[in-house]
Amino acid sequence: MGLHAHIGSQVFVAGFFTQAVEALAPFVNELGLPELSIGGGIGVAYVEGEEAPSITEWGDVVRAACADAGITARVSAEPGRSIAAQAGLTVYRVGTIKDVPGIRTFVACDGGFIDNPRPALYGSGYETFLPQAVAADRTETVRLVGKHCESGDVLVPEARVPAGLAVGDLIATPVTGAYGRTMGSNYNSLGRPAVVFVRDGQARVVIRRETDQDLLATDVG
Repeated sequence: MGLHAHIGSQVFVAGFFTQAVEALAPFVNELGLPELSIGGGIGVAYVEGEEAPSITEWGDVVRAACADAGITARVSAEPGRSIAAQAGLTVYRVGTIKDVPGIRTFVACDGGFIDNPRPALYGSGYETFLPQAVAADRTETVRLVGKHCESGDVLVPEARVPAGLAVGDLIATPVTGAYGRTMGSNYNSLGRPAVVFVRDGQARVVIRRETDQDLLATDVG
């Protein structure tokens, strides 16, 4: 029916997809295949300093490359992360603040790798901000860690926050709409958090928080 490609993840150079199309075009054209999926992999900026092409820029590059290669097949793509990631953020509540003089300040929250295992698995980077002070200068550096009993439960090793962060404050990590909760677990029989959609100042729960009853639902004896 067609040909599918995947050149990688977190691709920040749209031109790499031009190279992919050039490599695939002879197969598609010679075999007269009706469909070509260029796959996904377009990058998303997680931390300050990263830049990624927009969906429009990426689409223009792919369309131009297909036209130049004479591809007449139906062209599809899978821009999953680039659509979902920036649409979501995770909000935690600060539970403990522990200052170790001369070393670092640990800020423990009510979540961790149960809801976002990417930092523990790959060392993925994230930014932090306070929802109650979004535009505040982030002058302090802390280590944001989870509540789970693992030394690797670190969400943001060098998290920048405003001065005066206190127990009970909300702290958020943006760009968690993809590969966050979907990769989560019930580690140590803990329930996963709720998912809330927000639009124009209105919020609604779309996935409720898991309960102890949910965790026991599959027990048969």
